[in-house]
Amino acid sequence: MSTINDGGPAFPMQDPQAIHAYAVAAIDGITDPDERDRAYLKARAEAVGGATLRDYFAAKAMQGLVSGHFAKYGHEDYWPRPEIACEAYEIADAMLAARKEKP
Repeated sequence: MSTINDGGPAFPMQDPQAIHAYAVAAIDGITDPDERDRAYLKARAEAVGGATLRDYFAAKAMQGLVSGHFAKYGHEDYWPRPEIACEAYEIADAMLAARKEKP
């Protein structure tokens, strides 16, 4: 079974104080200690995780695919098309693979 290389986080927070501040803001007003712990850990994970580099590349690729199609054919009967998202991720995967190659 192969796993998809997602490139890791695209825009993670790296400053420990900023991560803590983000998580503390998420628990503001929660009084139950268990719920506070869950909310803090979830917010902390969000802060250091974020979108993956694969997602970022796919979003950029999709912009080009969609705008190119609109420019050529117009936008009627175009969206939603799941195959466009699949094509965008194929491009993202190719970009991640190209990063591994040495120039």
